[in-house]
Amino acid sequence: MKKILPLTLPMVFGTYAATAAQNPNILVAYYSLTGKTESVAKAIADASGGQLYQIQVEKAYPADTDERRKVLEQEIEENYLPPLKATKINPEKYDIIFLGSPVWGNHISQPVKSFLAKYNLDGKYVIPFVTHSGGGRGDSFRDVAALCKNCMVDMDGWSNWGSGTGRKLTKWVNQQIADIK
Repeated sequence: MKKILPLTLPMVFGTYAATAAQNPNILVAYYSLTGKTESVAKAIADASGGQLYQIQVEKAYPADTDERRKVLEQEIEENYLPPLKATKINPEKYDIIFLGSPVWGNHISQPVKSFLAKYNLDGKYVIPFVTHSGGGRGDSFRDVAALCKNCMVDMDGWSNWGSGTGRKLTKWVNQQIADIK
């Protein structure tokens, strides 16, 4: 059964705090095409003390903007999940996963969908964060909830135009961690 957190994390993390260690194991996993999502991921890792992990595709997207746009649109239309580069990271050993993606066509990126399809995150707390070019988060948080079976997903997450790595983000991360502890 999939659990979705439509309200706030403190309600659920209170239960977590009673049963887990004082310092939860945190992973900050992200995919970034232009560097915007990466800058947010690094700020979250710095604020949370979490392990930073970049999701990478086996075959790089084209450098030419028009050509890349065509490839991305085709992947989205066909729901193609690009193969990911091999890694030694094991997301299953973490308690909390901050999961970052750019918003593509109102959804999370195909590489992040590949990540969610590849790993079993049952019982994990997943906190999505997305960057966009002004169109908002779209259905990205709902995508994470739908693809992350048996996870507890923070449906409020973090969404910002551009990189948005200022004090507001750091305060948000610190509040998430404080609520967990």
